[in-house]
Amino acid sequence: YNDYDKIAASVIAKGTGNWYNTFTVNRGTEDGVAVNMNVISDGGLVGIVTEVGKNWSTVRSIIDDDNNVSAMLLDSSENCIVTGSLSLIESGKLALSELRTDAKVSTGERVVTSNISDKYLPGILIGYVDSVQDDSNLLTKTGYIIPAVNFQSVNTVLIIKQLKETADQ
Repeated sequence: YNDYDKIAASVIAKGTGNWYNTFTVNRGTEDGVAVNMNVISDGGLVGIVTEVGKNWSTVRSIIDDDNNVSAMLLDSSENCIVTGSLSLIESGKLALSELRTDAKVSTGERVVTSNISDKYLPGILIGYVDSVQDDSNLLTKTGYIIPAVNFQSVNTVLIIKQLKETADQ
């Protein structure tokens, strides 16, 4: 992600529980941080900035129950949705859905943010395909991915100081 201007931030607080589904970092408006900036760590997508103060920001991670990410399988360019789930992350996975039934998917294939996302910059690694199966309606496929980030120990993150709106211009 060398093309993006980034700023390092340390986690200074987190929500209750074992997982980093929401947390606070030590960078804010004084550092140029704004709502909807993407947050990465360990080479993968952590989440998005949802609130900003003078010297702090709140991040909602992709494992949060309220988070959906427009995604794409890197090898086939097939679009899909990655959905956060605190109950699912207990098994180390995220949900994958809305994949076409004729999509060719390989276990271990990289899943990245898609260019059709309204908030996430394109091409940021989310994780790797774990399994995929046909839905009961036989119209789409669903499955699971293993996230690239370990959401049990997020200590330092990089905030990409570019919003999706400016990336498209």
